[in-house]
Amino acid sequence: MKAQFFGMIDKVVRSILPVYQYDSVVMPLSALRYAYIHQEKLGLHLPFSWEELSNDRSGEMVKRALNDLAEQKPNIKLGLSLFNEESVRSVLPELIYHMGKIEFPEDSYELLETYFEAGARAKGKAGIVFEPRELNTIGTRILDIKPGTSIYDFSCRYARALVEAARRNSDVSVHGNDINHEVVGIGQLFCFMCGVKDFELHQQDTIELLTHEKVLDERFDYVISIPPFGLKLDQEIRTKYGIVRRDATIGFVIHALDSLKDDGKAIVTVTNGVLFQGAATGEIRRTLIEDDLIEAVITLPGGVFSGTAIPVSMLVLNKNKDAKRKGKVQIIDATSFGERKRGITIISASEVDHILDSYFGLKEDNKFSRLLNIFEIRENSYNLLPSSYVQMEDAESIIGDVQIDRSAYEKNTPTIPLKQLVSIYRGLNTASSVEPDAVQAKVIQLSDVKDGVLQLETVENYGIKSTTREEEAEIQSGDVLITSRGIAIKFAVVPDLEGSEPYYLSANFIGLRPLPGVDPNFLLAFFESPIGESYIRALRKGSSLPILNVKDIQDIPIPKLSAEEMTEVGLRYKKANQEYVQALETAERIRIHQLEQVYESIGVSKGYKKKA
Repeated sequence: MKAQFFGMIDKVVRSILPVYQYDSVVMPLSALRYAYIHQEKLGLHLPFSWEELSNDRSGEMVKRALNDLAEQKPNIKLGLSLFNEESVRSVLPELIYHMGKIEFPEDSYELLETYFEAGARAKGKAGIVFEPRELNTIGTRILDIKPGTSIYDFSCRYARALVEAARRNSDVSVHGNDINHEVVGIGQLFCFMCGVKDFELHQQDTIELLTHEKVLDERFDYVISIPPFGLKLDQEIRTKYGIVRRDATIGFVIHALDSLKDDGKAIVTVTNGVLFQGAATGEIRRTLIEDDLIEAVITLPGGVFSGTAIPVSMLVLNKNKDAKRKGKVQIIDATSFGERKRGITIISASEVDHILDSYFGLKEDNKFSRLLNIFEIRENSYNLLPSSYVQMEDAESIIGDVQIDRSAYEKNTPTIPLKQLVSIYRGLNTASSVEPDAVQAKVIQLSDVKDGVLQLETVENYGIKSTTREEEAEIQSGDVLITSRGIAIKFAVVPDLEGSEPYYLSANFIGLRPLPGVDPNFLLAFFESPIGESYIRALRKGSSLPILNVKDIQDIPIPKLSAEEMTEVGLRYKKANQEYVQALETAERIRIHQLEQVYESIGVSKGYKKKA
């Protein structure tokens, strides 16, 4: 049947429509064909035979059949109305003929999921985010939907999560809305063709509900939703949990809670900024944690959505936690999961099972899952990023692949906070080319640090804003530099600057100025170690551009050594690197000499002459 279905699309639809417009033709006609096949069981009375529709060149019979079906099934009226016979008039009889060969099963879920997935990339380019099936599996399994209950999705797209929920328990009512009328219509048809018995999907702007404090007519037992990513508000929204300002994401979380019954449970997929942002979002997060409404955070690998690499997490909300979960938040770090295929990260079935097993078993292994009490979260400024708590990780390091356990390091090694060894300063922002009062100066950028060495000869002049106190960002010999933004993590020690003009750090760096007796190469050895890099990775925040803040690094635990011991470590570290560079240079000279002998032996050396 799949071959017939996709054969029909390739033979007829593909010749007249771009991929992102297939839905408005394929889905209404598929729903009509489905209704004809199952009309007796569905209690339908349709006006024409399918053969009559196949001979309808005007499209009037098809329109009448669609309208008649919409009158009998008003909950799919919007979806059926999407059909535009003008766009396919030239091939409509052929299209109806081929559609008549397809015997849609009572539950056409697998066929339609394959169809949706086949067009996911094109839909992404058209601005429609297509969630992977695995997320809906995780969400509906975690909700553990009971018979006779209701489930709501306030950003339902194609209603794939709602259909997944209904297929797991047919005795539920599903409700959804979305701002995009076309995807709501497709969602209606998807529910219909998957045999969902009780569903209502409507076009509705969730932000409007929040902004005007509109109350839904009913509350639901469960909520599952993936709201729009990166949506910005034009005005602030006041809620009982706090003020939602620029970023709308936390507002969607509040709407999920407002939509639940007193014992309801929700799972909302959000961008990771919600887990750590301060200001108004941070205040709301603090309230939700203190009110014991957040049950779990599952952080997913980047790139699970087609068309975007934004890191996301599944936020589990519960108004009626089990006794063993009260006063606690479970964090699950699945960022290392998934395999990159065709531009998207695919989470395997075994990885889905691992996530669910850890969630339901409340497992703790200090690498993948932990159960945090509210006191620990308070001490960490209500930050919910798993990387701030799960301290074991697999990582590539300067010494090869390792498994890191920061808790074992802290437990077994005497340490001292970084702020007691150095003074920390920020880099400065450069001026734009149109600022007339900008002062020209040497400003260090990311490209000036290569292989752990600051290349002073590549540093260029940039404008410094006239309001900047540039002396605060002027580097000194022996300062340790750490990148503060961007994907790559770089470290370097500032070389001897005696007699040089002033150099300044850009905002891409944080500078560490060692206090008397603290060896900079000791600090560099620590930060380049697997443990040091692990702390930096864990403390960086941000969705698409990781950022490291000064205040976040102040308490990094550094091995507590005497001044003499630090100096000794620094010398050994420098010696190791110098010998490595010398060995590479020696190996390169030997290689060149041997190649020259090879070229001479085969006669090609007579055709070139090395330059001096």
